[in-house]
Amino acid sequence: MSNTAHATAEPTVSQRPPWSARRAWPEWLVVPGALVLTLVVTGAVLQVAHPFIRHDDWAFTLGRHEPGSAAQFSRNLYEGRWLNTVYWYVIGQRTSIVVASTIFVAAYSAFVWGFVRALAPPNRLSTFVLTFALFVSAIWVRLVYWPGTLSASMIVAATAVWTLPLARLRRRFLAAWLLLFVVLSILSYPPVAALVFLAFVVTELGQSTRRLLVGAAGFVGAYGIGVLTVYAFNWLAFGTFGLTISTWRRPNPLESLDDLTTNLARYGTQFASLLGLLGWAAVVAVVTLVWALVDSSTRRSAVIVLGAVVVVVSLEAALTVYSGVVTGTRASLWAWPAVCLPAALLLNGIRPSRIAGVVGLAVIAMVGVMSWRSDLGQHRATREQYDAIVSDTASVVGQHPDDVVVMWMEPRWKATAQGSMTAVTVRSMLYDQQGLYPRWCAPAECADIARAVRDDPHADVLRVDGLTVVRIPRPPAWL
Repeated sequence: MSNTAHATAEPTVSQRPPWSARRAWPEWLVVPGALVLTLVVTGAVLQVAHPFIRHDDWAFTLGRHEPGSAAQFSRNLYEGRWLNTVYWYVIGQRTSIVVASTIFVAAYSAFVWGFVRALAPPNRLSTFVLTFALFVSAIWVRLVYWPGTLSASMIVAATAVWTLPLARLRRRFLAAWLLLFVVLSILSYPPVAALVFLAFVVTELGQSTRRLLVGAAGFVGAYGIGVLTVYAFNWLAFGTFGLTISTWRRPNPLESLDDLTTNLARYGTQFASLLGLLGWAAVVAVVTLVWALVDSSTRRSAVIVLGAVVVVVSLEAALTVYSGVVTGTRASLWAWPAVCLPAALLLNGIRPSRIAGVVGLAVIAMVGVMSWRSDLGQHRATREQYDAIVSDTASVVGQHPDDVVVMWMEPRWKATAQGSMTAVTVRSMLYDQQGLYPRWCAPAECADIARAVRDDPHADVLRVDGLTVVRIPRPPAWL
C-alpha cells in the first residue's frame, strides 16, 4: 500500500473527531430530553397519569347534563373567560381528567420548548439547564390542579411562542400577533398575557429602543382591548358591560384615597408572598441581574428585560389597585421566567458570565424541583386518602346496593369554604370512579350519623339505618 493510500485509510489522531463529539446527543433531542427528565424527577408524570383535581375544575370535564356540572356560560359574567367556554363546548366536556392533565402538561411543555428556542442558548449544556430551570416553575405547579379550566390558556401560550418567528418576518404581522395572542390570553387566563409579552421581548433584544418601547405600549394597549372585548361579550350576553366580581374575592373598587392606600397594601402583601414563594431563586435572579448589568456584552439586554418586568409588574399592580382583588401568587406566571432570564442572558456573555449563567440556572432548577416535589407530594397524599374513601365506599355499596349514599362532615368544617371544597372534591371523585353522586345527609339523618361517628371515630365509611355514609375528612393543611 502506498503512503497516500495508507494516509487515506487511517486518518491521524488529530483528524479524528473527539469521542464526546461523536457521542453527543443530537441537538433537537436536548430540549425533549430535559422535559422528560423534569417530569420524572419532579413526580409530575404521576400527576398526569393519576391526577389530583381541585374542586372547581371537575365541572370542566363533565357534560352539561351530568350531576356536578356548573353553568359554564354564566361563569363568564364573573370571570370573562370566553375562550374557556368555547374550549369546554368543543373539547373539555368530552375528556377525562387524565386526558385534560395530559393536554395541559403537553401544552406547557410546548411553551417551554418554544421559549427556550426564542432565547437560543449557545450550546447543548446551556440549552439543557435552561429548559430544566424554566419548566420547574414554582408558580406554574400551583396551576396543574386545574387542567380542565386552564388547558385553553396553555394552548394559547404554546401557539404564541411557536408562531412568533413567522410573525417577526413583517412588522404588521408582529403587531397583529401581539394583539391576537394578548386578547386570547385575556379571554382564557389573563396572566398568560405577560408570558406572551416576555416571549416578544426576548426575541427583540437586538432591536432598537424605539421598537421596544412601541412593543411595550402595544402590549398595554392590546391588554386594554382584551378587557374591552370581555366587557363587550358580557354586555351582549348578560346586559352588563364589565365583570361582576364575586364577593369571595373581596373587591375594593378604587373610589377614594383610603381605597388607594388599602389596595396598595394588598398588592404589597401579594408581592411579598410571591418573593417568599420564589425564595432562593429570587436571590439568584438579583445576583445574576447585577452580573449581567456589569458585563458589557449583556448589559443592554439586561436593561431591556428589567424594563419588561417593570411593565408587567406595573400592570399587575394597577389591576389590584383599581379593583382591590388580590389574585394570589399562582396568577403571577411572569415571575418564574423573570427569575430565569438574567441567568439566561449570561449564557451569551464572556466566559465567566457563561459559567455564572449555567450555575445560576442550576440553582434555580434545584429550587424549582424542591417546590414541585413538595407541592405535588402534599396533593398526592391527599389523593391517596380520598382514593381510599372512594374504594371503601364502593365496597360497602357493593355489599348493600339498596342503601342511599349520603355525605356527612363535622359541622365546624362543613361551615367553612375549605370544608365545602373538600366535600366537592370527594363527591366528584366518587362520581368519576364509581358513578356515585351522594347528597348531604338530612338534619335528622345527620344527628343519627353524628352519634355513630362518636362510637367509631376513625371510620371513613359507615352504615347507619340503611344509609351508606361517606364521612368527609377534615380539609388538608395545604388548602
